[in-house]
Amino acid sequence: MDQKKIEQSALTVGIVVNLLMGGAGLWVYLSTGIKALFLDATFTLIAVLSGISAVWISRESKTTSNTFPNGLFILEPLYAILKSLLTLGLSFYTAAVTAQKAIAYFRFGTGEKMALGPVIPYEITMVILCIGLSVYYRFQNKRIGHISTMLVSETQSTLIDGLISGGIGIGALLISLIDESNPLYFLHYTGDFFITSFLMLISLKEPLKVLKESFIELANGVVTNEKIKNSVEQIIRKHLPADIGLKKYVIHKTGMSFRIAVSLEIRTDTVSMTELIEKINCIEKELSRHYEFVTVNFLFP
Repeated sequence: MDQKKIEQSALTVGIVVNLLMGGAGLWVYLSTGIKALFLDATFTLIAVLSGISAVWISRESKTTSNTFPNGLFILEPLYAILKSLLTLGLSFYTAAVTAQKAIAYFRFGTGEKMALGPVIPYEITMVILCIGLSVYYRFQNKRIGHISTMLVSETQSTLIDGLISGGIGIGALLISLIDESNPLYFLHYTGDFFITSFLMLISLKEPLKVLKESFIELANGVVTNEKIKNSVEQIIRKHLPADIGLKKYVIHKTGMSFRIAVSLEIRTDTVSMTELIEKINCIEKELSRHYEFVTVNFLFP
């Protein structure tokens, strides 16, 4: 299985879909002036630019050199960290801008009425496309054992984009039903702030989660996913000689690269290094059916 090609193909599809959604989002934003739509459209256009970067990183991360003999897989969690930080920064910026407009209205009674226009049909379309794209990302990542840090990042950001679109659409629909005699009519002028703030609060969890997981990879943390650990342990035990036991093992993951350190329990006075090297090759060969980039090292007490 060429896991990198699957990853690159999924990212390329995402670029095309996000480019179409981002262009449509900017058009609707320019037509209405709603800041929440600016957040929506900018999220999508960021996904286009980050998708292009992700494809390049996916192609280059496996490249080895004298300086980087194990490749540049560190670029993959670094990409996820930068994208998460950009997502969080954009969310707070948009919330601050809309807050200024809301404060001005409540203090001075001045403001611009929200122009809802094509918002509702646009957002319905965006929600459908975002859900479809996130399901596609998740399915492609499942094909390669959920090991792509970048596809996880893209899945979460696309879900946030869809959540924002859905929230804006629902908010616009509810506001459109409020007439001038309703005490909530002020939402025609400040609804932008309330919609944006609500969406920001409920969508913070996903980029923070990706940020945490990517930092663990970047800091050379260990894999805690039980499914991965169990499959690796079974393969290691399967190939160990009868007189050598498995003391413990540690899995480090950086992007799509796995490094496995295996501590052995020697139960004999002599150990054949040739045999152990053969066992390492067998373990790596079987693991490579599930994880394309994997190295195994045996550690002795």
